[in-house]
Amino acid sequence: MEMKQRRKIGDIASCEGVGGSGGNESGIDRFSDLPDQVAHHILSFLALPDLSRVCCVSKRCGELCISAPSLNFDEFSSDSMSTCSGRLKLLTYLERFLFRRGDNKIQSFRVRWESHSMDVDATPCICDNECYRLSTWIQNAVRCNVEVLDLKITLYNTELVFSPSCVFLCAPLKSLVVDMNYTVLRTPSSAFSSNLKYLQLTNVYIEDEEFFKWISCSCKCIGDLHLSVLGIENVTIFRSSLERFSLICGPRDDMCHLNISSEKLVDIDLYWTFDSPSNKSLTIDAPNLKCFKWIGNLMKYPNLGKLECLETVAFYLKPEVEDLNKVHEVLWSLRRAPALLLNEVVIKASFRDVSVPASMYDTSYLCILIESFVDELVPALVCVFRRTPNLSLLCIKSKPPHDPQSNTFGFNMEYWKLQDLAFTNQLKHVTIELCSGSNGIELAKYMLKYAVNMQRMVVICLPVDLKKVTRKLKKIKIISNAVLVIQKK
Repeated sequence: MEMKQRRKIGDIASCEGVGGSGGNESGIDRFSDLPDQVAHHILSFLALPDLSRVCCVSKRCGELCISAPSLNFDEFSSDSMSTCSGRLKLLTYLERFLFRRGDNKIQSFRVRWESHSMDVDATPCICDNECYRLSTWIQNAVRCNVEVLDLKITLYNTELVFSPSCVFLCAPLKSLVVDMNYTVLRTPSSAFSSNLKYLQLTNVYIEDEEFFKWISCSCKCIGDLHLSVLGIENVTIFRSSLERFSLICGPRDDMCHLNISSEKLVDIDLYWTFDSPSNKSLTIDAPNLKCFKWIGNLMKYPNLGKLECLETVAFYLKPEVEDLNKVHEVLWSLRRAPALLLNEVVIKASFRDVSVPASMYDTSYLCILIESFVDELVPALVCVFRRTPNLSLLCIKSKPPHDPQSNTFGFNMEYWKLQDLAFTNQLKHVTIELCSGSNGIELAKYMLKYAVNMQRMVVICLPVDLKKVTRKLKKIKIISNAVLVIQKK
């Protein structure tokens, strides 16, 4: 039996069977003959159950598996995870596996673990000590100088507090991902200088604000920082090495103030929603920022600084906008972006005031997300196009309105012609999604007819409207050189 398994592994490893007999007649174990580095790379793609099977093939395979620097503790069978006895057996095996590894270096350690879900009134089971045993795995990885640590552990007992803070004291650690609920992260000693380059924290509680001071002072190599944390009101990060930053924060979270500064920062992804903007502030000092995505509510004190290097901006506000002047201020800070993505709330809030002068001369690509071409939106769209005279690419995405009785028939092509919009002189590519009503198709007709340099227009409509849309646009297409593509949603 062992010889058959060895022969099968050898066949796979040697890739035989191409132009040959299809079998490894000599019985040579090609996999075992591979250099350690190559074999370890192959084994790094295996989850632990598969790695365990390879380990049993031969003594050489066992040695390679035990010394493999990449470990994936995941993809366990439901049989081994569904009962207390099965979980205990699995935990014992995993600990025995780590014991056999000894102090062999762990380059990458990935753990996916979900604690045993029990009814509220159920008798406590032997799985209650899982947190301690999981902690020993992490300590083992730290002892073995782990470089990449990826932990996603789901806990159901709210009384358990699992703190893997020891990982921050691992000098070789370069990448850390922690997604663990009911977990408190304590601030490491400021005397320790970390070599972390990538840090992602999700569903964890930060003990105090000193944690971010530690990042600013002790993580001198940090380039990527991604946060979705709880229990903290103020996040202040000043780290010159930081290049990418993201934050996810909802109304039930505690955060009030975000202050981030880095000369190398090129990418910010911000999702921040809250109930009241009065006690919220955002301060960004990133003069070399290139990509900025902001989804959520607008706080009372937004300060984006000078953003002269922007390339792409996505600005999607929630419907509750109290101060229109703040929207104008934000858009003024974002005006240098060649590519701009806005939603309907931003359009309505910021472009209804026609007294504000055109300012987005650098914008050549505009993507607008709207619900539908309702009448009240059309004047705001006119303002958008008037203030972006150098548009060459335009994309308008829409969806059916919540109110099927919405008025979407009030503006025809003649209305658009009277606006005398300069952007039609530069427009080359357009994608427009249509829903109910005629406002959208009238806009499409206007651009197709008067955008003299138009090269391609893609119109996406509801299946029920396909014939009508095709008929109306084909008439205009006769006097246009653009390629016209009409598609169903």
